[in-house]
Amino acid sequence: MGGLLASLHTSSTALDVFSRALGVDQNNISNASTPGYAAQRASIQPIGASGTTVGGADTIVLSSTGDAGSDAAVRAASSEASFSQAQTAQLSNVNSLFDITGASGILAAFQQFSTAFANLSVSPNDATLGAAALTAAGNVASAFHVAAASLDGQRSQVDSGIQTTVSQINGLASQIRQLNIEAAKGGNDAGVDAQLRNALDQLSSLVDIQAQQAPNGSVTVLVGGQLPLVIGDQAFALNVNPAADVGAQVSSTAGGSSPVSFSGQLGALLATRNGTLGGLLGSGASPGLLNTLASGFAGRANALLSSGFTASGATGVPIFKFDATDPSNAARTLALDTSVTPDQLGLATGGADPQANGVANQLAALAGSNAPADQISGLSAQGLFSSIASSAGQQLADARTASSGDQTRLTAAQATRQQSSGVSLDEEAVTITGYERSYEASARVVSILDQLLGDTVDLIR
Repeated sequence: MGGLLASLHTSSTALDVFSRALGVDQNNISNASTPGYAAQRASIQPIGASGTTVGGADTIVLSSTGDAGSDAAVRAASSEASFSQAQTAQLSNVNSLFDITGASGILAAFQQFSTAFANLSVSPNDATLGAAALTAAGNVASAFHVAAASLDGQRSQVDSGIQTTVSQINGLASQIRQLNIEAAKGGNDAGVDAQLRNALDQLSSLVDIQAQQAPNGSVTVLVGGQLPLVIGDQAFALNVNPAADVGAQVSSTAGGSSPVSFSGQLGALLATRNGTLGGLLGSGASPGLLNTLASGFAGRANALLSSGFTASGATGVPIFKFDATDPSNAARTLALDTSVTPDQLGLATGGADPQANGVANQLAALAGSNAPADQISGLSAQGLFSSIASSAGQQLADARTASSGDQTRLTAAQATRQQSSGVSLDEEAVTITGYERSYEASARVVSILDQLLGDTVDLIR
């Protein structure tokens, strides 16, 4: 009788174990499309298995297929893909400002300036042509002003994007902190694990991270490999000052030194601000290429006109005004001096061989002149503009190429992770079928033992 009762208990326990194992696989199927979900595996330990026997019954051990290596690969690829994608969007806006066809923008204004002074050189005393030349000069100033204003506007948008991105990072940090608390309670909760992995994936698209998982399931997260963001049940907010020096723009309330550069969306925004926009508008001691071009062209035009003479023999006057005290402010402040009239233009050269249109000819050729006195940073004005436009275009092309490759690598990393830790419906179907048959067999044994036990009781009576 005791043996029958023991066998019945063992068989009943087996039913419970197989039922729980079925539940694990059913949960896997239900969460097959849940972001961050790693398949759970139920390992049934039979009676007598070392360290697993509890009261002479089968036991079940749950484990996750989540793999730290494949997770890290996906997150690294996600950071790079997000970086190149965001950079492509930002550089597209910059590139549109530098039209190399001459149909609009600064190059078109240079060409109009050259044409206007070439026409004026034919009839230096023609007031109408003089007025047209001044209008063309005003268009040059306007083109620089528009370009500077557009770049300033983009920098403001980038700064806003940086602040928004950091706010999103801090929000995810708080979420991860709470999930760490839940994970530390134990129980191998697949739902908490999925939420934690998904939050880390989202975070990696915003900024590059290093995540180290503790035995209790909680994670420590470092931004850029250096700045503490989450440690156990503590989250540390990131602070950002886009206008600060490179390397000091991002900080953590936990301290730590900031890396010079980041990846992810935050990295792309900072790289655009510090590199592309900083190179054009000025950063630190550098005035920026746009300001160098504006002050170089306007300053040389002013010098030529000031060296010439009017039809009445008076010394010519400069026509451009700009902030000469701040080299990084030249393009923003460049303007035509509207008080200058055509008869004040010093279009004639003096000396042993005076020419009534000598300065006018020099101004007509100024934009494309490679004469040492006319060059700006070793190039003609048009040459420097072409260099700026070419650099912007090449940066955009490189970003697009990188974006395509980075997206391919991200897709491959995600596929690899899916194979190692995702839910395979085919595999789950096979496993469930096996558990169902084992459950049916155990149920049959319980039924037989129950019948035998009933017969035994009847005999004893």
